[in-house]
Amino acid sequence: MAKTCILVLTLAVAALGQTSADLSAKYPRVTAFKVRPDVLMTARFASDGQVCEMTLEKRHTTDTSIVLGDTFSDTEVRSLMDDLVPESERGRNLTRALNETVTGGSIVTQYTYENVRVDVYGTTRPVPAGDKVIVITWPKRACGEVRPTAR
Repeated sequence: MAKTCILVLTLAVAALGQTSADLSAKYPRVTAFKVRPDVLMTARFASDGQVCEMTLEKRHTTDTSIVLGDTFSDTEVRSLMDDLVPESERGRNLTRALNETVTGGSIVTQYTYENVRVDVYGTTRPVPAGDKVIVITWPKRACGEVRPTAR
């Protein structure tokens, strides 16, 4: 009985600390943009307010299910690039012929332009393999923080 009371009390205390204010006090607030029904984009900004980095990921939850293996198709990658960074803003295409780096079970495809770089992070295994995260950066615009590396 005592163990049950302790468990109930612990759960009650944990549930009480989940207000927006409580979470904001504990964690930094992040703004996400829903660029497609199943795609979320978070952005970082330079000191002048211009975007310096966009990270795009597939949503892993829907109203009715959890989708773990969802990936971006090549068509989706190109379409998102065109929507978020039109050709006129990207500048001249400087992408080299061998623009993929494979390390173990991960792959990074890099598209380089005069004004922007697009890194597409994916997996080669296990199945289903595919592109998981798209990071668009503006190298000439300094973001305030160091960008994390893929693991």
